[in-house]
Amino acid sequence: MEGAGVLSGGRLDGFLAEAYEKAVLRSRLLSSRPRGEGVGLASSIRRALSEGRPGLILEFKRCRPGGFVAYVSPWDFIARLRDSVDGFSVLVEPYWFCGSLELLSFFASAQLPVLAKDFVVSEVQVEAYHASGASDVLLILDLVGWRRLEALYEFARRLGLGVLVETSSGSDAVEVMASYPDALVGINARDLVSLEASFDRLLREIGWAAERKPASSILVAESSIDSFERAVALARGGADALLIGTWAMRDPGEVARLRDLLRGVIDGGGRGS
Repeated sequence: MEGAGVLSGGRLDGFLAEAYEKAVLRSRLLSSRPRGEGVGLASSIRRALSEGRPGLILEFKRCRPGGFVAYVSPWDFIARLRDSVDGFSVLVEPYWFCGSLELLSFFASAQLPVLAKDFVVSEVQVEAYHASGASDVLLILDLVGWRRLEALYEFARRLGLGVLVETSSGSDAVEVMASYPDALVGINARDLVSLEASFDRLLREIGWAAERKPASSILVAESSIDSFERAVALARGGADALLIGTWAMRDPGEVARLRDLLRGVIDGGGRGS
């Protein structure tokens, strides 16, 4: 017997009605994916700095290597935070972070800068993220090394993508800034070998790099940001932007207040310009 679904002329109610609506939305995204050629993270962060606050990049990640993070639907995440961010970061990696290219396309449809975050080792990956709507892509120095970083960076830039180069130390961050003046440069509080994170180390490395970076460079603090106090400490310590993941997933309401709370915390006069 044929079901009573919408496709067979019936009417759907309750959960099935919502499931149908979301499936239609996903189909539209898959058939006409937005292209990553709009405003990128760098421009958005510079605008934030002109307001005397760090740029805010809020990250959608359901999982991490340690397990489940939190359940927030992507549409709720965008609806609650789109007016409080300078850009989104989306975990694309599927095995440890429950990510997908479909998620990337969904966030790109919000018409805000979107960072594709993955363990990028090939041009094929970069091209897929561009086709799925990313404005920027993450490249991890400790994963690919200096020589491969150069090739991937140049490929991404030819596609029109911005690049966030992630490092694990202030010294590497300063060297990346000197070699790639157009890149965003991040320092991760998390050691990707042991997966241990240290906020104190992050604050120290950010401060060291901030004292030595070119005025036009943008320095991003990544991981271990789970309170207003930590956000302020990093901003005053030299971070031009903050990438916040777990806190945003677990308490989007509180994180939504950060943009206004951080305004005026720093003197953006010479930063990132």
